[in-house]
Amino acid sequence: MNRTIVITGATGKFGKVLVKYFLNSEDKVVALGKSIKSLNQLKIKNKVKSGNLFLIRANLLDLKSIDRIIKLIKIKKLKPDCLINNARNLKYLKLNKNGEVNSINFLNEFKLGVVSTYELSIKLIKEFKSLKNIVNIGSIYGSRVPNINISKKILKKSPINYGVTKAALEHLTKELAVRFAKKNIRINCVAYGGVEGRASMKFKKKYSSICPSGRMLKESEIPGPIDFIFSKKTSGMTGHVIMVDGGWTL
Repeated sequence: MNRTIVITGATGKFGKVLVKYFLNSEDKVVALGKSIKSLNQLKIKNKVKSGNLFLIRANLLDLKSIDRIIKLIKIKKLKPDCLINNARNLKYLKLNKNGEVNSINFLNEFKLGVVSTYELSIKLIKEFKSLKNIVNIGSIYGSRVPNINISKKILKKSPINYGVTKAALEHLTKELAVRFAKKNIRINCVAYGGVEGRASMKFKKKYSSICPSGRMLKESEIPGPIDFIFSKKTSGMTGHVIMVDGGWTL
């Protein structure tokens, strides 16, 4: 479609799927990731489309890194149309034996998921007039707490800072949508339910038995809602949290 899409967290579970999807859609993709090794692997896996793939190593917790991202995008003479805020770092979700998160990881998860999302979005909007669409990657846990019917131990296994961060991200989406509506910049959030891949078979069966659709999401179902939001068909939609969860939050 000849769009230029910036994707943070491009080397993670969601990121890899999104990069492949948008490259196959004939879009240019600016893939941001913390590990140069993982970024290079991304290029190898998308070798056929690698001419439209631009890799930028970046640590979004470092403000200077955001300035470097902008500089490199300009050097490559790219004009971003869309931004997908998808950055994650699983080490910030580590729990102690009591299911608690230490304060450093709590703050880093919030900073990466909310503060860095805010800073990157604002700076890209200021530097590139071409940017008209932003999608933040949310979760059902931004509006729901873990369901104790899945497991008696789930509250000790679910990092509380993850849900708190996603809840804040939903509100950030609404705030930014209002602030930039008159500039015709649309900002939305897609909140996903559980996706197949990392979950054990036991968890998968229990989750599926509770979810109205009777299953977890497939990786192939990740990109569609975002592509729909980026399209002209949703030109009047901004500030919304779209639930893609098989009916879980109902």
